[in-house]
Amino acid sequence: MARAMDDLDFPGWQPAKSVEVVEGNGLTQVLVKGQPYMRWQSGDEGCTRLAIVQLYKCGLGTEEDLAAAFGRHINSVQNYLRDFAGEGIQGLMTERRGPKGQWKLTPELRGKILHIVLREGIWKLEAIQQRLLEAWQEAVSVPSIQQVLEENGLDEANAGGVGGAVVQAELFAREPEPQLQLVLPLEGSAVPFREPVSTGSIAERQSGTVTNNAAGEEVGAADLGTERQRNSYSSAQRVYLDRLEQGAYNAYAGGLLFAPLLARYQFIPTLSRVITTAAHEGYSLAELALTLFYLDVFGFRSLEDFKRAYPEEFGVLMGRTQSPSLFTLRRFLHQVRKLGQGEALIDGFARTYLQSGLAAWGVMYIDGHFMPYYGLYPISKGWHGVRQMPMKGSYNFLAVDERFVPWLFLIRSSSEDLLQKIPELIEKAKRIGEQAGVSRQRLGQLIVVFDREGYSAELYRYLEGKDQGAGKRRALFVSWAKYSDKWVNDLAEEQFNRVAQVTYEIREAEAIPYLETTRTMNKYGKIRAVVIQSGRHKKRAAIYTNGTAEELGAERIVQLICGRWGEENAIKELLHKHLINYTPGYVLEELEEQPLVENPEHRELKKQRAGLVSELNRLKIELADHLLEPPAKKPGTPSRSQKEVMDDIAVIEGKILLADDQLEKLPSEIRFDEAHAGEKLLKLNHEKKRFLDCIKVFVCNSRAEMCRLLLKHYDRPKEVIPALAMIVERTGYVKLEGGRLEVTLRRFTDREIDYAARHLCEDLNRMQPVTLDKFHLPIHYHVQ
Repeated sequence: MARAMDDLDFPGWQPAKSVEVVEGNGLTQVLVKGQPYMRWQSGDEGCTRLAIVQLYKCGLGTEEDLAAAFGRHINSVQNYLRDFAGEGIQGLMTERRGPKGQWKLTPELRGKILHIVLREGIWKLEAIQQRLLEAWQEAVSVPSIQQVLEENGLDEANAGGVGGAVVQAELFAREPEPQLQLVLPLEGSAVPFREPVSTGSIAERQSGTVTNNAAGEEVGAADLGTERQRNSYSSAQRVYLDRLEQGAYNAYAGGLLFAPLLARYQFIPTLSRVITTAAHEGYSLAELALTLFYLDVFGFRSLEDFKRAYPEEFGVLMGRTQSPSLFTLRRFLHQVRKLGQGEALIDGFARTYLQSGLAAWGVMYIDGHFMPYYGLYPISKGWHGVRQMPMKGSYNFLAVDERFVPWLFLIRSSSEDLLQKIPELIEKAKRIGEQAGVSRQRLGQLIVVFDREGYSAELYRYLEGKDQGAGKRRALFVSWAKYSDKWVNDLAEEQFNRVAQVTYEIREAEAIPYLETTRTMNKYGKIRAVVIQSGRHKKRAAIYTNGTAEELGAERIVQLICGRWGEENAIKELLHKHLINYTPGYVLEELEEQPLVENPEHRELKKQRAGLVSELNRLKIELADHLLEPPAKKPGTPSRSQKEVMDDIAVIEGKILLADDQLEKLPSEIRFDEAHAGEKLLKLNHEKKRFLDCIKVFVCNSRAEMCRLLLKHYDRPKEVIPALAMIVERTGYVKLEGGRLEVTLRRFTDREIDYAARHLCEDLNRMQPVTLDKFHLPIHYHVQ
């Protein structure tokens, strides 16, 4: 009997399936005998179940065929058919498990839901459901959560808002799953379906506050007075604005005084040009940067110390219901480290300082500050100038202007020293100055001042441009001379017949006698020297410079070098008030090439040889005693014979020869890992620290500018810094009234401080300050 063609059995051939499911390009397609039958978006479980039921009802496949085609168990297919027969298409819709009746929403469970929303700031329904499950093992359905929110006036038609502004995610929270939708295009329907929007609360209708729209546009102050629909801003921003309208005392209200300076000196734009991270865990770059800015303003010693902040009150400083958590800040700095833009950000802020006038071009004081590392890992060592000992650590090479405003710095390994960094800082400063609009003539007139650590004929030749020929000078330098005590004290007292008046910012002016002369420096040649004599003991010191008398007068030189202590004070302020020694977590990396260090075996052999030489000298002295007239014999000390001594000398000389032979075979230097049994020398990654120190230097300069504003109304220059701290750290009342943020500081019992604070607020109000958040609310400062 002949068999049908479909029954033929060829090796490797399989008959075509009657029902086939194909997925691709985000779509799921059902083919029946090779022809398209249905198509829907991948992941839509309702459509999948409906397709299984329809194929079975139309007789296009058996239960077994459909189970195999869709990858389901046959029992699941039978359940779909039963549900469809009993409830129709509603029986096929998925529903999350959870309590179904109102009686299961106990007061305790309602309180947990409201705690998550109002205290933790989580507004998305799925996120609330996940948080309940993680924190209290409570399985609650999304409709039940929405019911609780509606009953408490917190209904949200589109959970999470359309503006993209979300609250901070939990440390281990999962991303909410996307809502499943089935869009059915109806024939003849020209108007798209709109979800009904409920009216907001009374406070929301009165304020008419708005936030980001779907395109991410920021809210202006003018929009706050207009009536807008509820779905035009997120729930988190509505809660924040409603809280501002109600008003509250805030422990950090004084920090808002910095808002006009942050805008004037382009804090956020400078960061945004370099750091490309738009948002992190629901917080924008501006909000995270403002958090770190105020973290330094209010004296939090570290990120860990930020735990003691009040998050709901600190959040007002960046326009959020709550400030970012410690863990969010740490993860954000980790992302910043991956960008590797720390040096570019330092250059960006330096350019901003020059363009805004916060720093002045002309004089640049350069010095290095050692930052010790107390960890266990092996890194290179540097010289701690205070403790006068080598230690593991890094260097911060800082440059300040003539008013001692820090505007440029380098954070480098301790294997680099100031002599190497002075040329780099000069080249970097000139490049930034050119970008900031400094003329070429002024670029060539840069004066660099440094201490004795930069004393070097090679460095002086480089700055003078002797390696490039005449007329190629790179910068004018002024520095203390080393070893001058050998000749300055030989000068006659009558030669100090000229006096320079040195003025200071706070202390009284000082008259310093001086004289001019010329010295010859080895490997450099003739150099101009100014010798000064100061103090009651008439101590003398010499100053070297490459500037001529027309370019730099002697009094100008004395003024510059005596003012160098201002840079030391600037470093001291950064160290004690802004904690520049702090590093937000150490990240260690392997060196590309291990440095050469002294061979420990070679060092040990040299030590043994030195001991043998000492023993040989002792034996020779003993032999000399035998050859010369022996002294009176001491009682109780038996003497050795001359032969015994000579035998010992021969043995020691043989050992010395053997040690010399071994020393010739051993290399004097080997790689670090070879000298330490495979342990490699590491280096620190300073990207996080560079980013954080940029903000700290900006805080330092902002404080100095605020002090200058305060000195117009406060007559005690020596006490202006603590006076400003009292004003900035003053608690106050913050309230949004008529679209304007009213910041009212508590009054001061000290009449002088109260007077200065009131007039400082008036000066800041004339700058027309606005908040730096997404709302740009106008701010008005005053004292109670």
